[in-house]
Amino acid sequence: MEAPNPQKTGLLRSVFAGNLIDLQGLPVTLKILVLVGYLAVLGQLLFTLVVELAGDHLSVVLYSLAEKDYKVPLLVMSVAGLAFILGWAYLLAGAAAAKARIFLPVLALFSLQLFLVTGGNLLLVFLELVFFMAVLVIYGLTFRTNFWSDLPGLHFFGWLGAVSVLVLFSVGLSATNSEVATALSANFSILQLLTFVFWVLLGLSVINLGVSIGRWFNRVARKTFPFPAFSALILFTLLVHPAIIALVFWITRDGFWLLDVIFSILLVLGAGIVWIARRWSPHTGSVFFILSFATPVVVLGLSMAFAGNDFTQMLLSRTGFFPPTLLFVGLTTYNLFGMGPSFTSVDGRMLPKRARILLYFGTLLLVVACMLFRSNDHIVGTNLLSLDIQSWINNLFALSALFIGLPYVVWMVWKRRELLIGPESDFSEPPRWGWLTRISGQIWIALAVLLACACSCALAAILYSLI
Repeated sequence: MEAPNPQKTGLLRSVFAGNLIDLQGLPVTLKILVLVGYLAVLGQLLFTLVVELAGDHLSVVLYSLAEKDYKVPLLVMSVAGLAFILGWAYLLAGAAAAKARIFLPVLALFSLQLFLVTGGNLLLVFLELVFFMAVLVIYGLTFRTNFWSDLPGLHFFGWLGAVSVLVLFSVGLSATNSEVATALSANFSILQLLTFVFWVLLGLSVINLGVSIGRWFNRVARKTFPFPAFSALILFTLLVHPAIIALVFWITRDGFWLLDVIFSILLVLGAGIVWIARRWSPHTGSVFFILSFATPVVVLGLSMAFAGNDFTQMLLSRTGFFPPTLLFVGLTTYNLFGMGPSFTSVDGRMLPKRARILLYFGTLLLVVACMLFRSNDHIVGTNLLSLDIQSWINNLFALSALFIGLPYVVWMVWKRRELLIGPESDFSEPPRWGWLTRISGQIWIALAVLLACACSCALAAILYSLI
């Protein structure tokens, strides 16, 4: 009766372990904060859906910034403000648990953010100066001890109380909601830069997507075919690739596909050089096979981004199930979730694991709060978003894929091929169709060349009929 339980546990771990932080070995207080952090982020996403469904029925706050008039729902402003407080409590607690070179810049940024909330009120400025001087004095007397690093979870509640008092006191002294909205907008404008940095790094996602697709085909091929047949399959794929992409280029008239034509020719030449140098092996062959599948995916992502579209918009135009802002904020959060396990799994001297967890959730909460505010901040009169976030994201995504993604692939090929191919232990078992070794390698190569020429001629005939 109890036999299926281990299988269920294994299934749940396989689904969630890749995107959730491992709680083993953490103190109870920190485990609670991890749970609260996840619930707070998911709560903001659920709230984004509620705001979308409410439409124009929510009361709005009008405010002016840089001689322009904007409006934002009062409820959005309130929730984003609470997330702002919670995020800074996480961030300050995590930074204090790290080294001084981490804590002091974070404290300086918080002082700038808090100054923007004061609205120039001299009393608030004086109280904040007293607070920061007290923090610096306490930190200067204790930073060489374990005071901050031993109990970061408990210190979080102290930071939460201090940040809440300062922010709520500042809001309470504001004359109108418009002043609060102006202060939040200015604060989120600074945090918006952090969001753009994330999207620059997340431009690598299209590279990882292409590599993952190629890795899947490579795994299936290597587990199915013996090495001579696998080599012939690689040769066939490399030779047919330019012809297929040339046909796609002519049909779409998209110049970005010419990049893939160039890449495919370079892959053919590179494979030929490796073959002549007698360095051909299943390991090197897998590299060319994976890249031949990865490059079309990457080029498609670049083409859609530079054209002002992305996969999200394509799905929206086909389905129309989800509001664009909800899906945009949701995908941003999902990508940030994926960074959590890798960032928090390291326990370094400058950034201990406990500090990393709090820093991660602080950053995540602030970024999602910024996206929530910006996705509901509209210009009065036109009702357009105050910032064309999608255009920014598309441009940053495409440029990062070009100028960061391509060197990243070269680095994987040159230094870390196991990231590209996967562990060799996955291919330790003999291939399923081992009987194909009865056919000599020369016959396999000749068959691959003949089939590639036949397919290329057929594609050329289709292309000629379209001209």
